[in-house]
Amino acid sequence: FQAATPISYRFSFPEPEHRWMQVDATFPDLGTEPLELRVSRWSPGRYSTHDFAKNVYDVQAFAADGRPIATRRPDPSGWTVTAHGGSVTVKYKVYGDRVDGTYLAVDSTHAHINMPAAVMWARGLDDRPATITFAPPARVAWQAATQLHPGSTPFEFTAPNLQYLMDSPVELGPIV
Repeated sequence: FQAATPISYRFSFPEPEHRWMQVDATFPDLGTEPLELRVSRWSPGRYSTHDFAKNVYDVQAFAADGRPIATRRPDPSGWTVTAHGGSVTVKYKVYGDRVDGTYLAVDSTHAHINMPAAVMWARGLDDRPATITFAPPARVAWQAATQLHPGSTPFEFTAPNLQYLMDSPVELGPIV
């Protein structure tokens, strides 16, 4: 038995004053089947459905060698990537201006990340562990507050599976 290679997410904030976050997600060690990517329509503790995908834009997929891969959008909450060669990196932006605990909020002072509002996940890879790295904007002194497991650096965290990741909001902001 060999443990599954983790899915890796990198969240960065190139222009926080414009209220968006860049996400780079890498899905390694895939089979030959198309990769079905989803953005959730639910959030833990909320008793209604949401359209989190409406805030996701500029979706691009890349093979392990860096070549672009076409994506297809079969429905409002999903993207499909075929002919990927066993590994896919998806890059996308998420707009966030709602500080309500359910969505995403980004500005030049902080970021509140409700994971279902920000994470694109892959159907069938629910049991894979994940590593999450945050890259705060340049020249700010942010800390991270989350129940995700600490990683090897102050802005790296891990989750044993998708459910744990989705249940773990993150607050990034100034040192207090």
